Amino acid sequence: MRKYFLLATFIITSCLMLLFAQKHEIGISIGKANIIGDIGKSNYIELFPMDMERLPISIGALYRLNLNNRQSLRFNLIYNRVFFDDYEASEDYRYTRGLAGDNTIIEASAVFEYYFFDINDIKRSGSSPYIFGGIAAYASNDLDFKINHDTYYNADGSPRTPVSPTDFQTIVDTKKSNRFDFSIPFGVGYKFKFNYNWLVSFEVGARYTLQDNLDYSAIETNKFEINTSPLLNEPAYESEIGKRNAEIIGRHQTGNTFKSNDWYLIWGFNITYTFGRPPCYCY
Repeated sequence: MRKYFLLATFIITSCLMLLFAQKHEIGISIGKANIIGDIGKSNYIELFPMDMERLPISIGALYRLNLNNRQSLRFNLIYNRVFFDDYEASEDYRYTRGLAGDNTIIEASAVFEYYFFDINDIKRSGSSPYIFGGIAAYASNDLDFKINHDTYYNADGSPRTPVSPTDFQTIVDTKKSNRFDFSIPFGVGYKFKFNYNWLVSFEVGARYTLQDNLDYSAIETNKFEINTSPLLNEPAYESEIGKRNAEIIGRHQTGNTFKSNDWYLIWGFNITYTFGRPPCYCY
């Protein structure tokens, strides 16, 4: 009896796998990502970076469930590396400011795709433009700061007593931390099908985020840890210490006045393979 039960389970499982395989696609995505924030270029799509040594990249894996001839659900896991540099900006005030940096964005998203022509049906080749939209969760880098106000030291390592209110050094250490948030992905693309099972699509997608700190331009005050040497705990140094703290914090709170959130954009190619024969959908 157990033998027949195992055989029946195997047959049913195999049939379900074949059935599901007819509707499923898996593949990879590769392209380029850039952010639209308060530091660096404000281009929506940056085709060719000026500095090839800092090449931004977007690479990931995707899974697509074809619901019918024109509708699909797609799930992505994407690694994005982005750079921003005021020296590449066209605005004079950004170029003069000269801030720069990089960030890593790891995104998990679910989007709905709508094709304008039948492409998920049984045919050798075809093509169709499409639109998509959905929701995404992502992890990015944030910065933690340590502002250390310390006295200078003698050659033997002993601390030197300050002789004036400005006679001390300020050392700023930064450390990257993780931040999790949500974004709203949407965009357009064009999909090609060939040899029954292979599909290639080119798309441009925008992500509206729920934060304003992908370029570290809106660091929160609690991200700054301030340490002061005991030798500087006198009223004579309070004004200079406060001035330096304000300058350092202000330099990393350069977000725009309207508090608009950052965007990041991804453009590139998706290459997928459909397992089994494409299904014949019934209505």
